Amino acid sequence: MFAVVYIPRVFFAFFLHYKNTYVAMDSNDILERTVGIALGTAIGDAKGIAYETLTREQIIQRQNDEEKTLYVRVTNHPYIPEDWQVGRWTDDTQLTLAMMRALTKPFDQSNDDLMTNIVNEHIIEWKESTAGWGGTKNAIERLSNGTHTYLNSGNQAKGNGVLMKLAPLAFYYSLFGNVNDDEIEKICRMTHDTPIALATACIYVRMCIYLFEKKNPSSKEFLEYLYELSVQYETKYQLMEENELVSTRIKRYLDVNSYSDIDEKLIIDVSHGGTFFCVDSLLMIIGLIACLPTCEPDFNTVIRATEIGGDTDSNAAIIGAILGGMKGVSSLEREHIAQVYRTDYVRQIGEEFGRALCKILN
Repeated sequence: MFAVVYIPRVFFAFFLHYKNTYVAMDSNDILERTVGIALGTAIGDAKGIAYETLTREQIIQRQNDEEKTLYVRVTNHPYIPEDWQVGRWTDDTQLTLAMMRALTKPFDQSNDDLMTNIVNEHIIEWKESTAGWGGTKNAIERLSNGTHTYLNSGNQAKGNGVLMKLAPLAFYYSLFGNVNDDEIEKICRMTHDTPIALATACIYVRMCIYLFEKKNPSSKEFLEYLYELSVQYETKYQLMEENELVSTRIKRYLDVNSYSDIDEKLIIDVSHGGTFFCVDSLLMIIGLIACLPTCEPDFNTVIRATEIGGDTDSNAAIIGAILGGMKGVSSLEREHIAQVYRTDYVRQIGEEFGRALCKILN
């Protein structure tokens, strides 16, 4: 797919498979991005959790009624306890860090060894906290109890838990050019064993790779790539129900005259409010990126994801991961980094993941 050129010590050059695209990345760049993925996920998650399940109008009303703070206290949340620490993240970050740790541990490139690592790290997080967990909770409980293996532990789930943890895997693939749909499917079936969950996961991973690798794509290029990709996976997984067709909704973004016409109203409408349903969540993410002239999110995009409504913590966590993977930890606001829950621990996991990738490349 692309050639990897080795240059002594800490410099690596990657010729990427997108036409006329070249990215040079040294070990510091890799560490900057892996820490960015970890902390970007945590910040988006922690900033969005207080507004999860609310509409845009409800969020505006709450912001008008409350004193403005960096992270907002969780109140009257259906899935999170009232004593939740301000700035604390949830399952989006837990499972992302679990994936980073699993990919950091040695394995002999076989699916079974990698999956053993992934299962074990998910169980560790399940034992730590399940506040806010969706269908993933029951699947990991079955694995922890030993009643199932990763081959049959998955639920008939369609939530965005299938997406939220995959940015580290996408970054890994972007460096090594070894994207593997069978591997993605095996990881996803562990918790979400439905065709639509598998399809959106594959689309999301390849979307991340595209954004991590390609520089300054136009909104039209980005959306056309995703449209073709969606049609491919809808065919592969035989998706026919209207609400499961990602391509049909992407077409609505493509039908506007300019990226500037992809406004808040259209994003909310196309994504059906950006709910926890994997298609809705994915379309919210796509809209928040496609509305930018070169599809390059910044920290304001993370903030916007926390305030636009729907599954705000997951959607903002995903945007944060993409931002961190594209531009590194320096793209995140320092004060948010300083105040997010267990910031040193999150940074450490990101650094260990980055060092493991550098070691493999070396």
